[in-house]
Amino acid sequence: MYESFYQLKAKPFALLPDSSFLYQGTEHQAAYSLLEYGILSEAPFMVLTGDPGVGKTSLLQKLIAEHGARHKIGLVTNARYDIEQLLPWILLSLGLSTKRLDPIEAYHLFSEFLSQESKRSRRVILVIDEAQSLGAELLEELRLLSNMNDGRTLRLQILLSGQPDLYTLLQRIDMTQFAQRIVVDYHLKPLSETDTANCIRHRLHVAGGRPTIFTDQACALVHRLSQGNPRLINQVADIALTYGYAEQARTITAKLVAQAAIDRIKGRILPFAATEELVDLASAPDEPLEHQGSNRTSSVADEPSEANSSRSPEEDYERGMVLKEQGQMKEAVELFHAVARDKSLWFKAYAQVGFCYVTMREPQAAIQAFCTALDDPTAPLEEMMDVLYCLGRSLESVGKADQAREVYERINQSTPSFRDVSNRLQQLAKSPKPSRKGDEQLTRTHSWFGGIIDNVQRFLIGSHK
Repeated sequence: MYESFYQLKAKPFALLPDSSFLYQGTEHQAAYSLLEYGILSEAPFMVLTGDPGVGKTSLLQKLIAEHGARHKIGLVTNARYDIEQLLPWILLSLGLSTKRLDPIEAYHLFSEFLSQESKRSRRVILVIDEAQSLGAELLEELRLLSNMNDGRTLRLQILLSGQPDLYTLLQRIDMTQFAQRIVVDYHLKPLSETDTANCIRHRLHVAGGRPTIFTDQACALVHRLSQGNPRLINQVADIALTYGYAEQARTITAKLVAQAAIDRIKGRILPFAATEELVDLASAPDEPLEHQGSNRTSSVADEPSEANSSRSPEEDYERGMVLKEQGQMKEAVELFHAVARDKSLWFKAYAQVGFCYVTMREPQAAIQAFCTALDDPTAPLEEMMDVLYCLGRSLESVGKADQAREVYERINQSTPSFRDVSNRLQQLAKSPKPSRKGDEQLTRTHSWFGGIIDNVQRFLIGSHK
């Protein structure tokens, strides 16, 4: 409906879980890194919990996409406590059988499959979504299946994902033996206000639109209504775009969000918060759009409003650099985000956001910012090399050796003598690489930053013609 009006290639806030739209905020980065650690460290059991709508399924899809080339992964969804056995569901998820087999025959089939995959140096990973519905008996069946590991080689890993009830279930005394086998567990929390705004901008950008369609005040209201729940963020943002289209508004303000939310909550189904302020916001005067992006702390906002409104994006960029040099990193990040609304400053602004996060020792956020910057292929080659190098160092710092190696190889292809890239590649050579070209290509295709690297590669090739 509104896609063409806002020049979008797809609906940015669709409710279907799509890992390509997943915003890698602080929470999701931490959860995903821990799950990857569990896979690499051969943890027998891993557990991911979180309230409905916080993005568990999107994380699982991302994990399956990025590790499905190296391991055989089966996804079991909607299995309930009232089914007799879980093994038939597992066989179905792995594509082994669609028939109702005798329990002994089913067990033998699964055991043989584990042995065959182990001989191919591949593990079998079972991902159980909505695991809180299994109940104690089916979880016990999973524990017994984990005994099929031969003690020397881990052949089977199990990842449970579910709502907080799963955590409560695993704390029961009769689940002690199961709980003792859990090596990795993480409770996924909602997004912060900053991450909510960045999530909205990220999804708009992935959909091919202008990341600044929503004002800062509108993003803040979306956060208050959704309490940082990604599914509710999508609900609010989608209906706000629909209302914006109806009014032919190129920018979504807090007033528009309030008007849309008032109509949406009339059915009393969606659990929105902070609804008491909606009536006042919906009837308030329109916010002055020229001041968007000025949601800063007092160190930035203490200048007269006339001066703020008269500053150009270039002047705001310089102001951000001053804040960065003064050590006011959070204030600088906010200002650089505002500067990035100018397409000509997109690369420089997001590169500085990444550098700020490096200084703040938040490598996951730095990685996200550097990748966002590199999505602009018009950046100068030398500056792009600097950002690529910092991206590689940040990836190394969070244990993503394969992805760091890929970044350094791109740099080495263009500028072999760049900094210490050659030495870093030698150090990373000790890390294991994908065993087959097909696996390597599939892994890179589904890599969460693969599209960015492909864009950079095309740019580098073009710059040498």
